[in-house]
Amino acid sequence: LMLALMLPAQADQKLVMARSHAKAQHVMDVLKETLPEYGYSVAHVQRCDGGMAEFHYKSDFYRVVFFGKLEEVRRILADHPEMSPYLPLKIAVIAENDETVLAAMDPRALGAFFPDDKKLQLQFARWYNDIQAMLDEMRQLKKK
Repeated sequence: LMLALMLPAQADQKLVMARSHAKAQHVMDVLKETLPEYGYSVAHVQRCDGGMAEFHYKSDFYRVVFFGKLEEVRRILADHPEMSPYLPLKIAVIAENDETVLAAMDPRALGAFFPDDKKLQLQFARWYNDIQAMLDEMRQLKKK
C-alpha cells in the first residue's frame, strides 16, 4: 500500500510556507543557488502554470523545484520504497500579486509512519530544518 494512501488527514496538510516581497523569477533563481549551499542538488524544475490554468487558477509564475541529495535519496528509497512519492523533496514557487509564495510539505509529517525508526525521524527533522532555513533566506530577499 502506498504511503500516500495511508496519510492521516492532518499530516497531508502540514506545509512549511514563506512569503517573499521579491519577484518570483528572482526568488526561483536565488533558491536554485541556495540549494547547493545546503548540500542539495536541483533534480528538476517543473512549470505548473499551464496545467493550473485548466483548473481556472491564474498565475503568471508557478514552478516546483525538485531537489535532494542523490545518495541520501537512493539509500532511503532502498530501505523504504513507499517513500517514493515524497522524494526528491519539493518546493513550490508561486507568484501571488506582487509577492512570491513558497511552500513545501513538512517532512516531519512522515514521521508518524516510522515511529520506531529514530534514524529516519532524525532525517525528517534535518530536512525540515534545511527547508525552513532556506525559506527564511527567501523571506529576506528584497524587491527586484
